[in-house]
Amino acid sequence: MATTTPIPSFSPILVVDDEQDIVLTLRDLLEAEGHQINVASTGVTALECVKHHSPSVVILDVKLPDMDGLLVLEKLTKAVPGLPIIILSSYTTLDDVTGPLEEQGAFAYLHKPINRSEIRSTVRQALKAYALAKKMERARHALYESEIRFQAVFQAAIDAIVLADHTGRIMSWNKAAESMFEYTAEEMFGKPLTLIMPSRYREAHTKGIKRLQTTGAAHVIGKTVVLHGLRKSGEEFPIELSLNSWTTGTHPSYSGFIRDLSLREPQEKLLDSIRKTEASST
Repeated sequence: MATTTPIPSFSPILVVDDEQDIVLTLRDLLEAEGHQINVASTGVTALECVKHHSPSVVILDVKLPDMDGLLVLEKLTKAVPGLPIIILSSYTTLDDVTGPLEEQGAFAYLHKPINRSEIRSTVRQALKAYALAKKMERARHALYESEIRFQAVFQAAIDAIVLADHTGRIMSWNKAAESMFEYTAEEMFGKPLTLIMPSRYREAHTKGIKRLQTTGAAHVIGKTVVLHGLRKSGEEFPIELSLNSWTTGTHPSYSGFIRDLSLREPQEKLLDSIRKTEASST
């Protein structure tokens, strides 16, 4: 079911106009809609109000006593990208002089005298657009924060972690993988997984990828297996591989958690030596 973006209640709206009858009309109209209205009669005051009151919509007259309203529009769009600014003017059209106002950052262009229904409808649309933009910005920020946390865990992992796409090409490669296989992440990006496996495994790997693409059948996904890896130097070494898959789009992706078993034997020998020493001293 599609969701709609609600219109924020009690939204702060800045009216920038030096005509008192226009200001009073807009204040009465928009306060009746439940919004908080701030007023600026000059361009300088308008810029200060935006800085201190963070309006959700600006209604801007193009004819101000101290500054061209279009210059105020330019400054506001630079100061607060995405802020909906509704131009209000007694001119029949400004396009012949300035070009389309939308290209300069204006959300809409309305004519004086005020059409109450048009103002009300345009402000509602602007508030919806601003609320949606804020929602998207929060989502982007949350995604960025999530990516930062993931990268911290990913890079700090003791085991090598290799992420690959549905064709078996490497998308990501952590620091432990760099140390284990002797390739940098830059060297491995986009390279096939076969580069880090002995030649005797490669045919079976290629067949497995094709089988996954055509039938979805997997033999080792979700399991932990003992195989051999291949370092950049050409040295083979025993590894423990845990392979998993996930799907976020059309095709699946794969993650491999790899442990170097060649490091385990010396550790086990050391533990055996310690146990023997302890046993002989009792």
